[in-house]
Amino acid sequence: MSSKQDGEARPEVTIRELSSTKERELVEPVLEKSFEGWYLWHSRRTLKDIETVKVALIGEQPVGVSMLKMLNTKLGYVYYIAVSPEWRGKGIAGKLLDNSDEHFFNRVANEIFAGISEDNSESKMLFTSRGYKEVSFSELSKKFGRLHAVNLYRKMVIVSGEVVYSKEISRGLVPKEN
Repeated sequence: MSSKQDGEARPEVTIRELSSTKERELVEPVLEKSFEGWYLWHSRRTLKDIETVKVALIGEQPVGVSMLKMLNTKLGYVYYIAVSPEWRGKGIAGKLLDNSDEHFFNRVANEIFAGISEDNSESKMLFTSRGYKEVSFSELSKKFGRLHAVNLYRKMVIVSGEVVYSKEISRGLVPKEN
């Protein structure tokens, strides 16, 4: 079963968390189709050690993956979102990002970060469509202090050629109890 959006059939996608090392191996083909060089090496390494891995499935077939981590008690980080090339353009990355935002909201994060290659226009469009904004190192330094900003960059493994995007999480108004 699929839903229609913008005149294009969208496949039914389920997202679930992968907890065991054996389960996480299921998404390695997605990484191999999505990355090369340093990013492939780092994504494989991250897959083994990261605290949260989610898979996007169509039926039983893994078609996408997200890797998430709390940087501290109030800051979340989207390490990777990857979708197999043959499934791109079908809203799967958006569903993974929406699920990631919900994951961090449920962990009471105040802000979510992501590192994106400067030349990755598709990822930039995805993140900005969900309210993320590019944030410079100097902006982070002003907000958190220079040392904390350096530590955040280190924890995020921001490398040359990447830019940081962030999104503050709004909790909305909580109604008063009578």
